[in-house]
Amino acid sequence: MKRYIFHKAMFFLSLSSLLGGLLQSCEEVIDIDLNDAAPKLVIDGQIVIGEPATVRISYTSDYFSDDEAAYEENASITITDSENNSENLSYIENGIYTSALLRGKPGLEYSLSITIDDKTHKGKSKILTPTQIVKLGYTEFDGFGGSQDEPEYNIVITLTNNTEEDNYYMVKYFINGSEKEDTYSLWSNEYFPNEETIEFTPLRFSFTKDDVVTVKAYSIDEGTYDYYSELDEIIDQQGGGSSTPFNPGSNFGKDVLGYFRAWSYDQQTVQVEDE
Repeated sequence: MKRYIFHKAMFFLSLSSLLGGLLQSCEEVIDIDLNDAAPKLVIDGQIVIGEPATVRISYTSDYFSDDEAAYEENASITITDSENNSENLSYIENGIYTSALLRGKPGLEYSLSITIDDKTHKGKSKILTPTQIVKLGYTEFDGFGGSQDEPEYNIVITLTNNTEEDNYYMVKYFINGSEKEDTYSLWSNEYFPNEETIEFTPLRFSFTKDDVVTVKAYSIDEGTYDYYSELDEIIDQQGGGSSTPFNPGSNFGKDVLGYFRAWSYDQQTVQVEDE
C-alpha cells in the first residue's frame, strides 16, 4: 500500500527572501526561530475479508529530530461489526494490535474504537463484495524507459463491475514478491456506469522479461476511495503541482493521521515469457 502519511512536521522558507536580506547587509545577524512540532497521533487500521483486524498506533517525530517514531503500547481497542459481534484487540509489538477471533466478512460494516489516555477515537468502514480479476495479461511498452535490448511491459487488467452498486476499486502491484511502493490505481464505477467489466492499463507501472507480477484488486467503500484520492493529490504536489501542504482526512477525526479501512480483494499473478 502506498504510505503517504507524512510523519514529519513541514516548514517552508523563502530562500530568495533570505538571500536577499543577506546580500543587503552581510554584517546583519538573522535569527530564525523554527518551532518544534508537537507529535501527532497516527492510526493505521484495517480488516480484510477472511483475516483478523490489525491496528498500528504511533506518534510523529519532529522534522528536526533523528528519533524514530514512538509507538503506543497502552491503547484500549475494540472492533464491532454490524451484526454486533465485538472483540478487544491484543497488543503484539511495535505499536501493533490484532484481533484473535473476529475476521472480515463481506457486507458487514466495522466500527473501531480506540481509547488512549481517556480520549476515544472512532472510525468506520464496510467490506464490500469482492471484485474478480477476469483476466490478467501484458503488452509491450513502447513509451519512455524502454530499450531494444530490454523491452518493458505493461499489465492489462480486466475486472468485474457490478452495475447495480456504487463500486470503488484500488489496485496494488507487486514485482517478484515485493510491493511496488507509491504506485496504485483508483477507479470508480462512475467512469463505467453500464459496463459489466472494466479493462485498464496502468501506464506508470512497467516491468521487464521474467518478472513475476502480482495484482491485487481491492473493493473499497466510498470513504476509503476519497482518502486515497486525497493521497493522490499529495503525490501530484510532490511532482510539481500545488504547493499547499495538507494531510488526507482521517475517519478518526481531524486530530489523527491515518485511516481505518475495511476491504476485500482478488489477486492474480502473471510472468512475462518469450512470445
